[in-house]
Formats: sequence, C-alpha cells, structure tokens
Amino acid sequence: MPGIFQSLDIARRAIWANRLGLDVASHNIANVNTPGYSRQRAVLQSARPLTLIKGQLGLGVKADQIERIRSQLLDLQYRRAGHTFGKAEIQENTLLQVETVIQEPAENSIGNLITEFFSEFSKLAGEPENTAIRNTLVQKATGLVEAFRSKYESLSEIRNSLRQEAGSMINQINEMLRQMAELNAQIAGVEGGGGSANDLRDQRDRLLDQLSEYLDVRYVENDRGLMTVSVEGMMLVGGDTFNPLSLETYQADGVLKIRLKTDEGRILSVQNGRLGGLITLHNTTIQKVLDDLNTLAGNLIQEVNRIHRKGNGLPVGNPPQPATGLDFFTGTDAQSIDIQPDVADNVANIAASLDGSVGNGEVALAIANLRNKKLFNGRTETLNDFYSNMITNLGTEIQVAQDTRFNQQLLRDQIQNQRDSVSAVSLDEEMTNLIKYQRALEAAAKIVRVVDEVLETVIQMG
Repeated sequence: MPGIFQSLDIARRAIWANRLGLDVASHNIANVNTPGYSRQRAVLQSARPLTLIKGQLGLGVKADQIERIRSQLLDLQYRRAGHTFGKAEIQENTLLQVETVIQEPAENSIGNLITEFFSEFSKLAGEPENTAIRNTLVQKATGLVEAFRSKYESLSEIRNSLRQEAGSMINQINEMLRQMAELNAQIAGVEGGGGSANDLRDQRDRLLDQLSEYLDVRYVENDRGLMTVSVEGMMLVGGDTFNPLSLETYQADGVLKIRLKTDEGRILSVQNGRLGGLITLHNTTIQKVLDDLNTLAGNLIQEVNRIHRKGNGLPVGNPPQPATGLDFFTGTDAQSIDIQPDVADNVANIAASLDGSVGNGEVALAIANLRNKKLFNGRTETLNDFYSNMITNLGTEIQVAQDTRFNQQLLRDQIQNQRDSVSAVSLDEEMTNLIKYQRALEAAAKIVRVVDEVLETVIQMG
C-alpha cells in the first residue's frame, strides 16, 4: 500500500530528474560556441506506476537518458559535398598559382616573346646585314630562353610543393584515423555499460566531417557504437584499430601513389577529396603543363635549328668567311633551352642568308614563317595554335574548379544551416529550459517540505 514515504520518493525522483535537466541545459549553454557540438536533451518519462485494486498509482518521473539531437541524413549529405568541395578548392588554389607563373597575356609571357622573336627574324630578312637588328634578335631570344627556363622551374617548384603538401596531408589523415579508433574504443566502453557517449560521438563526427574533405570515405556503425571507415573498398578504421596511409614516389616518372599500410600494402586509387585533387594535380595536371612547355620549346629548337643550319652568317675574319652549319639554339626542352654560344657571342654568326650573297635573307624569312607553319599534333596546329590551346585549357580548368568550388561551398553552407537548425544550441530555448527545470525543482522541494510537515504532525499525534 502506498504511504507517506511514497510521496517523498516521488519528490526525490522529481528533484533528481529536473536537476539532470538543469545540468543538460547548462552543458548546452556552455558549448554554444563549441565547433561540432550537438545539443542534448534530458529524456524524461513517467516511472512505472504502482498497480492497485482500483487502478494504477503514478510514482513520479524518471530520467531515462540524455539524447543527442543529430540528423544522420544531413551528416551524410554534408560529407558527400565535402570531398567534392575539398578537391575543387585545392585545384582552384593551385591552378591560380600556375596561371600566375604563365602570366598570359603579359609583356614577358612566352606567347608575346615568341611573337617578338619571330618578328625580329622577319626584320632581319629585309636587312640581313643590319647588326643592330641582329643584336636585338639575340636580346629577344635571350628573353625567350629565360622565360622558358624560369617558368619551367617555377612550375616544377609548385609540383614539388604538392609532393610535400601530400606528405603533410597524409600525416593529418593518419592522425584523424588514430583518433577515430581511440574514440571508437571509448564510445564502446561507455555505451557498453548502458550510458550515452554523446560528447565522444560529437568528437568522432567532427573528425569524420574533416576526413570527408580529404577522402571520399564510406562509414557504417554497428550496434556497439563502433564505426568502420573505408575508402575505395579498403578499411581505414575498424573498431579500435586503424590502417595508416603512406606516400610513395616512383622515381622513374615522379608519380605519387598512396599505399595502405597493411600486410597486403595495396595501392589506393584516390581521385576525390583534397588528397585526390592534390594527387591529380601533381601526377597529371601540372605535369601536362610541363610536358606542353617541353613540346613547345623542343619543336621550336628543332625547327629553328633545322633551317638555321642551312644558312650563312656574315663573313668575318681574314680572309672573311661566313659561319655555316650552326644551330641557333642548344638543348632539347624548356628546361635546357639556350642560345648557341657561337651565336650569342658573335651576332655575325646568325644565319640569315641561304647562299651568302649580300641582301639575301631567305633563311631569316623561313625562320620567321615558322610562326604560321603547322608543326604540332600531327601537323594540324601552328606554334601559336598549340600555345593558345594550352592557355585555353588551363583557363577552362580554372573556371571549372572555381565553379565547382563555389557551387559545393554554397551547397555545404545550405546543408550546414539545416544541420544547425537541428543540432545547434539555441540560447533562448536553453534559457527557457532553465526556468522550466528551476520551477519544477522548486515545486518538488515544496513537496518535500509538505511531506515533512505531515510527518511531523503524524508523529505529534502518536
């Protein structure tokens, strides 16, 4: 049968439950600015009633659990947008650096310098014996050579910096994987005893948000709270263990590859996320620009030298003899291109004439006409066409990366706003909860006082 102490027990339950509500509201308020924090809520429900002959008698309230307010669907959508955003952002930032190096259009750009180089040969064709034109031609050629070499070197430095950044990124990813494995173990330990590891889950979800920017990860959680994380079908985190990644450089071609540090040591084909974008930039995009520069310089060297060797320079010496059979350039690509020392040191050795006769500028004219000759891609493109397409392709890639980054950032912001509407702490709501729990506590305390007065009266009656 219920007695006076039953009322005291109901008051005790009410005090405990509402004090827990106060603690949860206080915890929410304290973490209003904590990144990745999900608001929590004390789940209250009526205690199991006492069954009497004439019905059931309620026994008050009990605090069943502390619930974390989170939407798994919004989390999944946010992370799906994350790896696309991460790839586009790193591509945009890197390609803008490449654009700065190429500097098109500009006075010292390769395109402008090539035009000036051929223009001087065209002038020399009209005045083959003009020393001033010859000196200017060497100056223009020197500027072109330096532009090829400096831009190749700068692009190579960008590519090398990507290799270093990839190593740093791998270390960051491995640290995230290690922390996730530790959190898995802690969550399983807490929830195995019947508790709710809400704050630990927030930390793990925040790591998963960050990891999704670097890799296109897949994840699944079992009934023990342990999360398995994988990429390209290979497990990165399983329970309280993780498989770190390593970066390898193949010296033959400088290609970067990501290997999973397991017994099998399988190669990961990472194509998405920041890491995938970085690997693509290093192995493909920037290498393609370097290859195009080499092709451009290589064909320029080959074709100019082929014609120049057929010509004659100005007669010098005693008796005067024209230089013949000389190359104009040395080297084979953008990295090694230079001016033939005999030409750079003595402009008289520039071959402008075909037969050595005075006023003959056939060789200089033939070299000048190379600008309009189809030399590239199966002799379907001129030198200017090839270079213009190279710049156009770069511009297109930059525009695509910028558009993708902008769209994905907008999408992520929209999803994050939706996540905040579900999970973020509202100070107004928490202040209302504080007042609600405070009033309930005061009322429960009054029950205790009333019961105490009743007990005192009963004792005095006895």
